[in-house]
Amino acid sequence: MLCRVCGKTLTDAGEMKLMRCEDCPSDMDEALYERLREWRSGQARELGQPAYCVFTDKTLMAIAEAVPGSERELAAISGVGGRKLDRFGTDVLAICAGQEVGSGEEDD
Repeated sequence: MLCRVCGKTLTDAGEMKLMRCEDCPSDMDEALYERLREWRSGQARELGQPAYCVFTDKTLMAIAEAVPGSERELAAISGVGGRKLDRFGTDVLAICAGQEVGSGEEDD
């Protein structure tokens, strides 16, 4: 895997998750990252799990850098497997689109 900024080969797992070298500049949307962290805290509380079990910080950073607009784009991010996509994808995509999401309760 190559850094999407400088093209260098990535070998570190954290760098591969971000798809860039740690030293390369980030184009992360800081406000989006903070909204994702707040949402993750609420999810973790509801599930009775540590926040990193929902998504790690690096995964949230990768989401805030990529700003996915579809399930396919979200699924392409390292750390977003099928199970997490099914469970959290709708909320994450809504947050990326600037929409408000509930505390995890469904209105179905």
